[in-house]
Amino acid sequence: MLVRPAAADEAALQEKIDRLERRVVELENQASSRERAGAREESGSFDWTRRIRLGGSADVGLFGGGNDSPVASDGFDVWDARFFLDAQLGQDVRLQELTLFRDIGLSFEWDLVRIGNLQNDVGDLYVDFQGALGSNWLNAQVGRFQIPVGEAYLRYGKGYASNPFVSNSFGPWYWDEGVKVYSLAGEGRFGYVASIENGDTAFNVDSDSDKQLTLKLFADPWRWLHLSVSALRSGDLGSRNSPASGSLWLGESWARSFGAGTTVTNYQDGVAVADGPNRLRETWLIDGDAIVDLEDKARLWLGYGQYHLDSTNGTFYDRTLQYWIAELILHGAWLGEPLRPFYAGVRGQSLGTTDTDKGYLLDFRRASTLGYNMQQQLALSGVLGWDITEWLRLRAEYTHLDIDLVRGVTQAIRQDARDNDYWAVELGGHF
Repeated sequence: MLVRPAAADEAALQEKIDRLERRVVELENQASSRERAGAREESGSFDWTRRIRLGGSADVGLFGGGNDSPVASDGFDVWDARFFLDAQLGQDVRLQELTLFRDIGLSFEWDLVRIGNLQNDVGDLYVDFQGALGSNWLNAQVGRFQIPVGEAYLRYGKGYASNPFVSNSFGPWYWDEGVKVYSLAGEGRFGYVASIENGDTAFNVDSDSDKQLTLKLFADPWRWLHLSVSALRSGDLGSRNSPASGSLWLGESWARSFGAGTTVTNYQDGVAVADGPNRLRETWLIDGDAIVDLEDKARLWLGYGQYHLDSTNGTFYDRTLQYWIAELILHGAWLGEPLRPFYAGVRGQSLGTTDTDKGYLLDFRRASTLGYNMQQQLALSGVLGWDITEWLRLRAEYTHLDIDLVRGVTQAIRQDARDNDYWAVELGGHF
């Protein structure tokens, strides 16, 4: 039976009316939901799940190594564990018609376990102001945050879950209290991060009124290339009664009064010397990094820096630490789609004074055995990884660690620097 044109038009019109009526009901329901949510917020009983995000990561596994390595005994360890809380404190904050901030948030990190040691400490703890005056180039964090120099610090805290290696690099990192201003990522080919901080490792400590200043400039000339240069300067550190302890770390070392924190005899120029003065007049760092990221094929990271420690007693206790990092990660997807979850990587890195007459404590875990007699440490690492799921990663790493000492040390000290290699099979999950 043929349908007359008029009947067909009426049916089409009725179908259109039905769709519009359903859409009106949907919009009314959405408006009602927003009104109820607004009423809850005004009464102080808003849905906290809309404003707060909880996260965390934990890495456990089997670790082992030589008698003088950072992992001296074979056994199962909780290697890293931390928890995060991020809360939204406000949006589109205005003063009349002027936009003060687009977003305000709070970030907190509980640093529970790190490198197998129970920390139970505060990591990040800051209020984040984004989009000041409506600009993506003016944002600020106020509180405690990672010192923004170099590229290594991005692999600590929340970044540890994405670290392709079990071990960490010798690059600069650590937390400090202060104010950081920055541009948002993705806002063009150039950006910056700058900060002013207390300058001391200890939590909520400022041993001197001098402040630590940092500046990092970065550029992304092409989608696959990231370049950055960084600089840092601290003022006076330490006091007459308290040894200096700078906030910037290079791997597991930081600026300290020469000889502090160890009972091992110090050697310089081939002879035993006394500890240095408690205070450091200043420290400064320069750093440069280049990252080539070919997405699912390969990632190459090259980094170099110098960290100068200026003593208050002439130049005898001055030290300049140099470090370099060369890391290559190859992704399985380059070979074929079935290998996408897998990757392999190699990394070479070095940290030291490069002076056979002047040493330093290059890893706080060697304070009781090698002290300030370490001239250089060279680490060569290989890793195999499997991203089992988006939130679960299995890593197996072996690291050859070679430590050179200054001349003149005793045979007993030299004996403690011979067996340093270590390995790990680690399972890490994050959410």
